[in-house]
Amino acid sequence: MTAEPLSAEPLSARPPADPPGQPGTTRRDTALADARRARRNQLTRAAQWFAGTEGDPYGLLLRAGPDDPAVHEERVRAHGPLYRSAPLDTWVTAHRAVAEQVFTDPAFDGTGPDGTPAGQDDLPWRSGLLALDRATAARLAPLTAFGGPLLWAPEPHCVEQRAATYARRLLEGCGEHFDLAEDFARRLPGAVLAEQFGLPDAAHEEFTRVLPDCRHALDGLVCPQPHATARATRAAESAVTGLLARHLPDAGEDTVHAAAVLAVGAAETTAVLVVETVRRLRARPGAWQRLTADPALAGAAVRTTLRTAPPIRLEARVTRTDTTLAGTGLPAGSRVVVLVAAAGRDPAAPAGAAPLGLAPDLHFALSAPLITVIATAALRGLAETLPRLREAGEPVTRTRSPALLAPARFPVAKRESTPCAS
Repeated sequence: MTAEPLSAEPLSARPPADPPGQPGTTRRDTALADARRARRNQLTRAAQWFAGTEGDPYGLLLRAGPDDPAVHEERVRAHGPLYRSAPLDTWVTAHRAVAEQVFTDPAFDGTGPDGTPAGQDDLPWRSGLLALDRATAARLAPLTAFGGPLLWAPEPHCVEQRAATYARRLLEGCGEHFDLAEDFARRLPGAVLAEQFGLPDAAHEEFTRVLPDCRHALDGLVCPQPHATARATRAAESAVTGLLARHLPDAGEDTVHAAAVLAVGAAETTAVLVVETVRRLRARPGAWQRLTADPALAGAAVRTTLRTAPPIRLEARVTRTDTTLAGTGLPAGSRVVVLVAAAGRDPAAPAGAAPLGLAPDLHFALSAPLITVIATAALRGLAETLPRLREAGEPVTRTRSPALLAPARFPVAKRESTPCAS
């Protein structure tokens, strides 16, 4: 068996130790708890890896190897509306009608098991912000509406205009060669959100610097991240929440919580959506040229990507009550995963159905509208500012990124290369 490659992404700093739990907890207790979580993390990843070794298509998706995930998604579809991954004790669907039931039925709730100690949880470093339940998401979602307590812009068009301004500024500051993912797509959401939240100028730089460090949170909802990465992500989430609590002094606890969920849920998702849309346009003959000739097509291009290659490919839920899905009885506590990309291209879906790219419940109930708006502004800014954009190296996909297939690197140049004079 080929060993799983180690992540090539450097960590900017060693994350702080997890804080002690109850009063009187010793350093030894904290170290032991951390070791138990690390061990559980390793065992869960090993189970996913060996499920793939046994040929389980869901296990192969979680491996996030170099092969095309659509191959394994279609294998799941071939098993019918609901496939059981026996090695991972998970029900998986690639059918649109089943996916819609999972996203709308209250029986299917957040990703985390209720009341499970961290040392026994399959994903002990699951994001504390993005693992919220359906009831909490419903309570927080109105706080993130355009023109509401958090986003000062009264409508999406206003946010898009401001985001396009920031996009142009970022692109002007990039050199002739730059990384589309790291230097542009991951920096833009933080700049837009800092302004929309009304953060003081002194906090903008810190917010835009720390927010991209939460990039592993979404993948961590289904796939254990390396120990150091998982702890660094937890530290970054705490830093984002703490910064918002300090600089939104008039906001209540729910408003700060909503702002943190919105920021962490939107940032990496937007970056992936932007890069994937550019990649797909560049791969289709004439598509990039049509966009640069008419940048107003940016919104349609983003919607196409949401339909055909959504930034989130896997959505996990847990049943909180006994229920029936696709004719199969599921007891409370069952794990269900929707293959969003596969469900979006379901040949049995109604003609003209809306994109399924971002689930309407849980954390995306807060962030989905903003993700689409910022991605559209980013694409329009690229088309207007860099019409001769080209690839300048081999793109690299991040390891352990089965949910996002997130870019680790996407090198580009601002203009087409010119041949040397003879």
